[in-house]
Amino acid sequence: MRGCKLKGGLQVEAIALIVQDKAMYDFLTQPVTRISGVGAALEKRLVGRGVRSLGDLLLHLPKDYIDDRHTVPVGALHEGESARIIGRIVSKQARGFGRNRQVVIRLADDSGQISLNFFHSGYMMSDARLSEGREISVRGVVERWKGFWQMSHPEWCVTESFNPGFQPVYASLAGLGGRRLGSIIRQIISLMPGSMRSPLDALLKDEFHLPSLSEALKVIHHPDDLGRESFTQAAVRLKSEEIILYLHLMRQKREAAVSAAVALSDDRQSRGLQAAFPFPLTDAQCMAWSDIAKDLESGQRMHRLLQGDVGAGKTWIAALAMARAAGNGGQAALLAPTEVLASQHAETLNALLQPLGFDVALLTGSTRAKARREILARLHSGGLQLIVGTHALLSEDVLFNQLVLALVDEQHRFGVKQRWALAEKQREGGGAVHLLGMTATPIPRSLALALYGDMDLSIMRGMPPGRLAIETRVIAADKMAPLVAGMQRILDAGGRIYWIVPRIDEDEDGVSVDQRVELLQGYFPDANVIGLHGRMKSKDKQSALDAFSSGACKIVVSTTVVEVGVNVPEARLIVIEQAENYGLAQLHQLRGRVGRSSEQGYCMLVAGSDTSEASLARLKKMVDTHDGLELAEADLEMRGGGDAIGTRQHGEAGFRVLNMSEDAVLIRQWHEGLPDFMPDELMQRFWRPFAESTD
Repeated sequence: MRGCKLKGGLQVEAIALIVQDKAMYDFLTQPVTRISGVGAALEKRLVGRGVRSLGDLLLHLPKDYIDDRHTVPVGALHEGESARIIGRIVSKQARGFGRNRQVVIRLADDSGQISLNFFHSGYMMSDARLSEGREISVRGVVERWKGFWQMSHPEWCVTESFNPGFQPVYASLAGLGGRRLGSIIRQIISLMPGSMRSPLDALLKDEFHLPSLSEALKVIHHPDDLGRESFTQAAVRLKSEEIILYLHLMRQKREAAVSAAVALSDDRQSRGLQAAFPFPLTDAQCMAWSDIAKDLESGQRMHRLLQGDVGAGKTWIAALAMARAAGNGGQAALLAPTEVLASQHAETLNALLQPLGFDVALLTGSTRAKARREILARLHSGGLQLIVGTHALLSEDVLFNQLVLALVDEQHRFGVKQRWALAEKQREGGGAVHLLGMTATPIPRSLALALYGDMDLSIMRGMPPGRLAIETRVIAADKMAPLVAGMQRILDAGGRIYWIVPRIDEDEDGVSVDQRVELLQGYFPDANVIGLHGRMKSKDKQSALDAFSSGACKIVVSTTVVEVGVNVPEARLIVIEQAENYGLAQLHQLRGRVGRSSEQGYCMLVAGSDTSEASLARLKKMVDTHDGLELAEADLEMRGGGDAIGTRQHGEAGFRVLNMSEDAVLIRQWHEGLPDFMPDELMQRFWRPFAESTD
């Protein structure tokens, strides 16, 4: 009887664990409207920023922490410093009327008095917590005005509500300030059931002594001590959840990749195209094409990643592969992450392949219904052999007659399943589809084997003939006056200019697109300065790029939406503000937007005023180094032991919290010793939910 009871008890416990495992991602994937105060209007704004669930908000990680463990007497305050003080309200007065009403509170402790100024805050006059004689705790930046201490709009609470500790600082999001976001995130954490578990919790706790995922999230958002091991362990635990899941998906795909495929042995069309190129292939291009051609002829499915430096000529290699597919009677499709990039590919490939008799169609979310029906019909019948598109190619109603080759450009911008979705569109009984991934993101070989171990790797280095190395300089933010004169010289010579900023909106931290457009319009009124960012509609983005390409606009202010694929040969200068916040690989890709002709290109890296010496040394690597892989290796060496939680909300390669440079050791660790577990669908959708498309 005891044995039966024990067995039954174990079964009940196992069922409870399964329910708890599911409950973790059931909770994380709940809509943001579960939070009090988040209505339909705010939900729409958040969804527009890619924040749909409670878990998405929990992954909006603090950008910094304030040591809020100690209070400072008023008599010991220093001008310009942020401080926490506790005092008694001596007086409260209102000045002005209506919306402009200002409230001034005098606060005193045993060492002195300070004024607290709150603008547009008339409602505070009726707040009982701010009655004379009440004790409150405030934090703000201390100012000196006419010999008296003051703070403007400090954070405040009644003393009994103040909890000393490290306070998280959040970047603004969707019009929400950092304080409001902190309040929302605290509410989410309070809603988390204490019993819920991640499928990896038990395994990582028993074998690696890591906290549970829910504990890790609580510590990251409210650490007891930044220097304690618990904070580092929490960061490792959060990132481990993502990389372990990713590596499991890669292992599944690697096992599925081994299968027979059509041997594309007829090379007449690809040889004809190669002979028609205006320049001979570089040695690097020849080696890459040799690898790919052997794969296509082998009779086994190709599963290869082509990693080509910025401007190395990957498009020519893609054109050769597509010509080989069409020359063997098959179909080829190229998937791109954005409509801008897809349109550019279609234009370039048509110029190369139409002389051989092959049209390249374009299918995106903006394709009109009638044109879309015609394209789908031709694909299904086999009358259309070559197509370029965005994620619109992955729709269920896109059916091919004989798809033999799938190409995925900037493949790290897609989730693992999406990268494969195109290759799985073969006709029933038609054999496996060859898959060629392409990326301009330089990834050190050791990391590439871990991150893309399901694919064979070809690396293309160097630039095509006739290109000059881009002259690169690092300048301080307060030394930008000479830059204006240099920009004018570029414009006078018929050149065009990119100006890169880190933010889209003024409600976010840092310099915004709109702010810089307004500033540059004042300096260059005849340049038709326009803004460009990833939240614009596709047609508006294309319109902005068309204006820049045609010369109607001479200066474009943009976020990193121009990082890949945008090709304007007349662009000769790129200015990148707050350059210290980017990885060297990303800076190299941005730099690759200029110098795409025989004219000299220039890149100005503007460092922020509080940039550290180490960050400046890292940026100076860009001055003398023009090889993307060399820069990636340098970044790995210099940042590999970096912050436990980086300031970027989205790591490279489409990850949500991982950063390839800073987390290289962790990535390699899990690659070499991957624990055995089975991720469920909810967990997969949460961590790699959609393509990281800027459309």
